[in-house]
Amino acid sequence: MKQPSVSVVIPSWNSVHQLQTNLPSVLSAAKTVGAEVIIVDDHSQLDHSQAYLKSLGDKIHYYPNHLNQGYSFSVNRGVELATGEIVILLNTDVEVDGDCFTKALAYFADPNVFSIGFNSGEGSMRITWERGLFHHFKQEYDPSIHRSPIKSVWSSGGQGAFNRQKWLELGGMDLLYKPYYWEDTDLGYRAWKRGWTNLFAPDCHCIHHHDQSVIASNFTQASIYTVAQRNQFLFIWKNITDLPLLLTHFIWLPFYLSRYPKTILQSLRLLPQVLRGRRRERRYWKRTDRDILKTWTKS
Repeated sequence: MKQPSVSVVIPSWNSVHQLQTNLPSVLSAAKTVGAEVIIVDDHSQLDHSQAYLKSLGDKIHYYPNHLNQGYSFSVNRGVELATGEIVILLNTDVEVDGDCFTKALAYFADPNVFSIGFNSGEGSMRITWERGLFHHFKQEYDPSIHRSPIKSVWSSGGQGAFNRQKWLELGGMDLLYKPYYWEDTDLGYRAWKRGWTNLFAPDCHCIHHHDQSVIASNFTQASIYTVAQRNQFLFIWKNITDLPLLLTHFIWLPFYLSRYPKTILQSLRLLPQVLRGRRRERRYWKRTDRDILKTWTKS
């Protein structure tokens, strides 16, 4: 079987230190699969990211945003510019093993696979339904047990590989969730609803230096929490269709409104955009929410 072509896409924003630390490993791994490396800089103004990226010459394809557009916009732009059949998405704070990309490609021999999550020691992505909300969490990775690929709700946009054609059919990451969080959860969940699969690959190793996170460095914990909480509601209103789940959500909604009025009001302002996304997706749905939940709750 012919090896699919590969593109590596990295969104960057004021990340010169992370790039200098982690990009060498990415360039080395990219050579093993003949991949192009695309870096989209989101109008960095606080450090020398743009000068550093320009200095790399033809080692990368460098595309600057002329305005700060946010994470999802930059990722989508990179994937649209990519030429590879498989797109590997990495954050600037991720370092990869030399054979990570080679091993990832083998999983796409299954035409039903949408994405592969890399192993940074954190485990696969899971979900549960509690008190009218979806809660996502990571299954702790145990190398003595988890040696085969594991079904995952989604693959992180910061350390994963994606089928580009399926990505384009999904429309990429939804800008509804700007500036960050839940966009890759939404993407992976929509893939499940279309009948596709996301996997966690134990043999595709990387190191995710979360202490270098650009979000944590540029936003307060309070603002991060508010955005993440808002996006949790947007995700449900856009994607969930099973009536018993929706019923429990709306039963709990007055409680959340009393506890987090600012968050709910921010979410409601985006309701027209949510409903447009819901209408756009519904014609493609093949799996129910309960069937998707059972993938994890039964184990």
